[in-house]
Amino acid sequence: MQASAEPLPTRAGVPPVPPAMSPDVDRLTRDFRQLIADFETLLKNVQTLSNEGAAVARAELTRKLADARVKFGALKEAAGERATHARGATEEYVRREPLKSVLVAAAVGAIVALVVARR
Repeated sequence: MQASAEPLPTRAGVPPVPPAMSPDVDRLTRDFRQLIADFETLLKNVQTLSNEGAAVARAELTRKLADARVKFGALKEAAGERATHARGATEEYVRREPLKSVLVAAAVGAIVALVVARR
């Protein structure tokens, strides 16, 4: 199955994640789509499989699911490390530039209040 360059679906007006933004997201999406395709193939062929064939298919899907869990765990760990780094950088910036940080937060708050008030 080939990975397409389409963005991920949006939720509640949140803009889509550009495919080039994160190779981890692209890889996870591709792997997940492949896993779904494998499950669909198994479901289509389930009636024609013998007991031995079903056992082999079940073992293969179990292995693929375990691989997907390992990949997801690694991506989760990497995302946690990036989030920790981003938090540290943000805290350092706020300590270095407290006045700018407060003014930016106030401006963002005012913009959000204007947007919410118009609805």
